[in-house]
Amino acid sequence: MPPQPEPSIKDLVSKTVADAQRLAKAQAALLKTEVSATGNRIGIGGALGVATAMIAGFATLFLLLTLAFVLVALGLPVWAGMLIVTVLLLIAGTVTGLLAKKNFEEAKPPTIAIAEFEKTKAALSGTPVPVELPEIPGA
Repeated sequence: MPPQPEPSIKDLVSKTVADAQRLAKAQAALLKTEVSATGNRIGIGGALGVATAMIAGFATLFLLLTLAFVLVALGLPVWAGMLIVTVLLLIAGTVTGLLAKKNFEEAKPPTIAIAEFEKTKAALSGTPVPVELPEIPGA
C-alpha cells in the first residue's frame, strides 16, 4: 500500500472549519433543548401569575361590594354571602400565587450548555480546565 500523502494546509483548514461548525451546531442544539425545558416552566409560572392577578382583581371587587352592602344594609345575608365569596377568591389567589412562585423557582439556567461552552472555550485557548457536568434536569 503506497504511503498516504500529507494533507495540504487548505485541507486541514477546511476540515477544522467543518469541525468547528459541527461543534457550534451541536452546542446550539443542546442550548435549545435545555432552554425549552426552562421556557415551559416560565410559561406555566407566567400563566399562573396572570391567573393570580385576575383572581386578586375579582377578590378586590368582591371585597368592595361587600363593604358597600355592609354600609347600605348593615349586615345581613347579602353581605355575608359576598364576604364568603371574597374569602374564597383570596384563598384561590393565594394557592395560584404559590404555584406560580414554585414554577418560577424550578426554572433553571441552561447549565449543561454553559458547561460545554466553557470546556470548548478552554480547549480552544489551550488551557483545558476540568469542568464537571451538572445533573441533567428532569432526568
